Amino acid sequence: MTWRARSLGEVLRIEHGYAFKGEHFADSGKYVVLTPGNFHEQGGFRPRPGKDRFYSGPFPDRYLLKKDDIIVAMTEQGEGLLGSAAIIPDDDTYLHNQRLGLVREQNAVADRRFLYYLFNSDYVRQQIRNSSSGAKVRHTSPERMYAVKIHFPDSVAVQRKVAAILSAYDDLIANNQRRIALLESMAEEIYREWFVRMRFPCYEDATFSKGRPKAWKEGRLGDIADFTMGQSPSSEFYNERGDGLPFHQGVGTYGPRFPRHVVYCSVPGRSAKAGDILFSVRAPVGRMNIADRDLTIGRGLAAMRHREGANAYLFYLLHTCFATEDLIGNGSIFNSVGKDELARFPIIKPDDALVEKFDCLTKPIGEELGLLYETVDALQGVRDRLLPRLISGKLKVDHLDIRMPPSMREVVGSASA
Repeated sequence: MTWRARSLGEVLRIEHGYAFKGEHFADSGKYVVLTPGNFHEQGGFRPRPGKDRFYSGPFPDRYLLKKDDIIVAMTEQGEGLLGSAAIIPDDDTYLHNQRLGLVREQNAVADRRFLYYLFNSDYVRQQIRNSSSGAKVRHTSPERMYAVKIHFPDSVAVQRKVAAILSAYDDLIANNQRRIALLESMAEEIYREWFVRMRFPCYEDATFSKGRPKAWKEGRLGDIADFTMGQSPSSEFYNERGDGLPFHQGVGTYGPRFPRHVVYCSVPGRSAKAGDILFSVRAPVGRMNIADRDLTIGRGLAAMRHREGANAYLFYLLHTCFATEDLIGNGSIFNSVGKDELARFPIIKPDDALVEKFDCLTKPIGEELGLLYETVDALQGVRDRLLPRLISGKLKVDHLDIRMPPSMREVVGSASA
């Protein structure tokens, strides 16, 4: 089977989005206006609950996106977003904004899902970035993307096999991420039920005064938690070779729950222990991750731990108190908070037995979350190593008998109809 040198413009078209009018934007509604913020840097659709912009005005029907449409970011709203592609997850919900391109495959020569992975390959993304314009915010256009050089298989069947292998990994990743979301929601809901709505076990027998149980006392965060404030070693000791402990300066290396380890520090410094809560003390103040191993922390972070070991309780307490970022702190240029201000932050202290019971109940959830995140990382790692070899034809799939994964069956069926 032949792979040929071609350009993107030979196998697809890209349609501009619509300039939705500002007066019709709303905080809720039926239709969501997509932006580059709805993309992950590495590719993929990114829901933004609580941050999405809705639209209540009229618009041409062709700008209402369909399930399995592919869109591409043509403005680099965040570092690494330019050229990122995403698959629309639902019908009749998402609107095609002007900063995004809608990818239309040439049915005779191209498979839609193969194009999705092609856009998210480093080789294509780098060409898009190199041909973009703009000093501060980079932009591209359909015409510039059409000129991108690619290595492309003649056979649509081969394209679908490549896409099927990569989609199978993405389906497994998505299944694990749904389990993660369910477990995280469960733990947070238990916290809210017990400590916000105050419907904890046997709450009917408790005596309440001023809206809370009499046994619950006013206190300060410093009464229940210890803090280690970060301090940045000299940059000459930073490396990406894995020499020393992972080093984290701020939220830039945060993941959904655990940080991504990119930079290491070869000399001892202020450290967080495995299980400590990493709390951002510089804007955005209050954003959190959990240390999955011992690591070194810089000035942008503090490591927190519960004095009695109830870190699960402390995490959800902080998550609730700092749901609004930058709630505390000061600074003329950017917000920041010190150790004393953190220690003085007012809280309500439930009785120790209830805190211990909550921690025992939710600790297994946290352990299961850790295993699921490890699984997701491993699957993403394998997929990312396979992608450049499959998308370039270096890894041959012609002879393989591959079943389409569930996420592709409907797309392939509609394309063949």
